[in-house]
Amino acid sequence: MLNYDLETLKHKIEAAQLAGFIYQHQQHILVLQEPLTDQGETLSFFAQHESSSDQIGLQFAIKLVEQQLSFLIGVTHSNQDRGYEIGAGNLKGEQKAFNLLYAFYNYPKAFYLLELPLFSNSAQLEHALTEQLFNRPELAFIQTATKTNPRGQQVKWIKDYIVQQSLDMKVRIQTALL
Repeated sequence: MLNYDLETLKHKIEAAQLAGFIYQHQQHILVLQEPLTDQGETLSFFAQHESSSDQIGLQFAIKLVEQQLSFLIGVTHSNQDRGYEIGAGNLKGEQKAFNLLYAFYNYPKAFYLLELPLFSNSAQLEHALTEQLFNRPELAFIQTATKTNPRGQQVKWIKDYIVQQSLDMKVRIQTALL
């Protein structure tokens, strides 16, 4: 069992060079802003549907409450619909840890916050994404974003992208803390 405080966690994440900047929100959340690749280059966490203006953006954070570590995934959905745009002031509770006003072509229309134990396995991560994100009717475009893989099979590339990026960052955070 890990016995860390937030400052120690922040130091370990900085030492692993997981993000260009780590923002502390209140006394229990560290948000990884400007995530970095293993080579130290800025990593883009955006995907846009090829036949619509729908975009997904991902951000990641760690939450520490009573020595329990959680992995947080902040997901923004943006499109050309000018009828509704959310600003940082509209976020509630722990959503406020995430900055919505970053390099989007359009301001976000919706924000979703997913939480699961940091040391959950890949099946649990995919289950949480499916239950808390992919099954939302307003995000149905994720199911229609398909590409043909080298074997000639149709794959839901935005869904796969979200799962893979989330899993990669979760594993990198876990590795940094061990």
